[in-house]
Amino acid sequence: MKTFRKFLQRISPRSLLGLRWLLGAVFCLAGFFKIFDPIGFHADLLAYELPIPDFLSRLIAVAFPCLELICGVGLIIGFWRESVSLLAVVMSSIFVLVLAQAMVRGLDLNCGCFGSARGHWLNLPAIALIRACLMLWAAFWLHRRTSPTPTL
Repeated sequence: MKTFRKFLQRISPRSLLGLRWLLGAVFCLAGFFKIFDPIGFHADLLAYELPIPDFLSRLIAVAFPCLELICGVGLIIGFWRESVSLLAVVMSSIFVLVLAQAMVRGLDLNCGCFGSARGHWLNLPAIALIRACLMLWAAFWLHRRTSPTPTL
């Protein structure tokens, strides 16, 4: 644990800013494309065959892209850093879990990460899972870096 803290302390502020902007841009793009096609995003959600009621999947199809956009903008401008970085960790964890369960179950689907851009190799579940894992790592790293460390 001490080694990880030392590693985080050695990272330059420019690297932290660049990672924050990159992660923020990915969240902004994902949210932006889905906001304009909630019906397509809802169809992508249904393909995951999650055991949730229909009203909840419709709510997710409308609300989640807005949260992604808010998270992305917050990461880019550095607004509410602790809260936004935690939101990025939670959303990235959800992406990883949902994509992983779909792949384990052998579902043939479009990841839905960037709206209805179907047929593109970036939307293949394996590529999307790798991207989601990288986003989770980056979000967790940013959150650990922006959260105050308790003194022991």
